[in-house]
Amino acid sequence: MKKVDKVFEDIVLKGNMGSIDLKEEAIYYNNKLYAPISKVVNIMGGQGYWNKEKTEIIIKPYKDLAQYNSEKGEIFAYGIIMSINYENGEIEIEQYLDESTRKIPSKFKVGEGADIVLERNDKKMKLDFLDLKAGEDIGLILDKNENIKAIILEK
Repeated sequence: MKKVDKVFEDIVLKGNMGSIDLKEEAIYYNNKLYAPISKVVNIMGGQGYWNKEKTEIIIKPYKDLAQYNSEKGEIFAYGIIMSINYENGEIEIEQYLDESTRKIPSKFKVGEGADIVLERNDKKMKLDFLDLKAGEDIGLILDKNENIKAIILEK
């Protein structure tokens, strides 16, 4: 076994979710950077899971959406995006209605905390508000105050 001197670097990690100063958590050795996986995955907008039984790390490039909870007054609705105001962060939708669907407003301000996810088969990808386009079919999860909690695009 070879003894190695560690070189701690004050490194800033940048990703989809902003940036974070790793302080003395990153090590640069032998032309390679070593950093905590959890910090790297989080700053990229994903999630990591440790499976202790299999001693494996599962990395997803997105964060799982919490299921909507009707007992907390949350609503799930389908619709089509009719128009988007990118400057004001607003969308207008036409809701798909059936006999069991609760009518919701047609205009929404999409807040900073809203999750926007593209789903295809078993794959998911986090999107930005600017990735939304008029004419797309979406699912909405609204909180009890009818604020957007999540937007789901299925392709």
